Amino acid sequence: MGKLRLGFVGAGYMGQLAHIANYVGLPEVELVAVAEGRKQLAERVAARYGIAQVYPDHRALLESAQVDAVVAIMAYGLHHAVVPDVLRAGKHLITEKPICIGVETARAMTRLADQQGVVYQVGYMKRCDLGSRYVRDLAARWRQSGECGRPRYLRVTMPPGPWQLEIEGPIGSDEPGASYEGQSWEPFPAWMDKATADRYNAFINYYIHQVNLTRYLLGEDYRVAYADPAGVTFTGVSDSGLPLVLEMAPYTTRDHWVETYTLFFEQGWMEVSLPAPLARQQSGRVRIFRGKDLPTTFEQPVLPPRWGFGEQAKCFVAAALGRSPNLSPAADAVKDLEVAEAYIKMLSG
Repeated sequence: MGKLRLGFVGAGYMGQLAHIANYVGLPEVELVAVAEGRKQLAERVAARYGIAQVYPDHRALLESAQVDAVVAIMAYGLHHAVVPDVLRAGKHLITEKPICIGVETARAMTRLADQQGVVYQVGYMKRCDLGSRYVRDLAARWRQSGECGRPRYLRVTMPPGPWQLEIEGPIGSDEPGASYEGQSWEPFPAWMDKATADRYNAFINYYIHQVNLTRYLLGEDYRVAYADPAGVTFTGVSDSGLPLVLEMAPYTTRDHWVETYTLFFEQGWMEVSLPAPLARQQSGRVRIFRGKDLPTTFEQPVLPPRWGFGEQAKCFVAAALGRSPNLSPAADAVKDLEVAEAYIKMLSG
């Protein structure tokens, strides 16, 4: 395969700023088409990024455009109405996180991707951050070598904060409605009442990234062990018995972003602090402490300043072209919803 021919479904806020803009400069990519229900907006975005073909929805794009892969960026409650069509058309696909609302829907879409033999990447761009990848690889080496003893504990902290950091606005239009206004939102699991569904929706919207990256950094699955009734923390235990804590809301920030993952070993620790999601030209900051022998050592590697969303685009293209594994597969995104449901069930008593 030569260049990857891409079609975009959805050209709103995140579709433009976090996705389309990051594929424009990739030499392996040809931007073929965009599907967006707001006609003026679609035409303006297409003109801005040199996209020749414009369609009113994803079905029209799939019927007429010659594309190898689709970047579909819309509310995750609408994935159930769009993702199966893209997968059945045999197109590689990336969507935003989470994969959808319900575990059973997620499992069905994952099976469909496997049956079709296509890449389905879920948009956990934090996995693609250079700092996250550095820490994951280092943790795997420490576990294998035993140079700093056994792993002991993972602590994750991410209070609410300004995730946009005043990034410029996208191209707009005065057209009413959204791209898929007529599509129905995926129902929440039947066992959830309204209050439980609201709590679950808030959790998978905001903290599903941390649920996912925890598994990625550990290199193993985990289960929820305790749900703090106040909603400040939840505690988990990994398959190897490692305790972990996600601190969700110990406080709120106003002028900066805080998101830190610290993995402790018996004689050392490693940490990655991630930038705000829409903070460009920034990689996660890594710190490493080794305390086994005297003198102890402290390192702070300097990584290239690259945006996680930009790295995610590169990862998806490489996977779709068969050059590297899928860094954030749908099968793993299913596990995130399983953790989320277990947490909400425990929280609800």
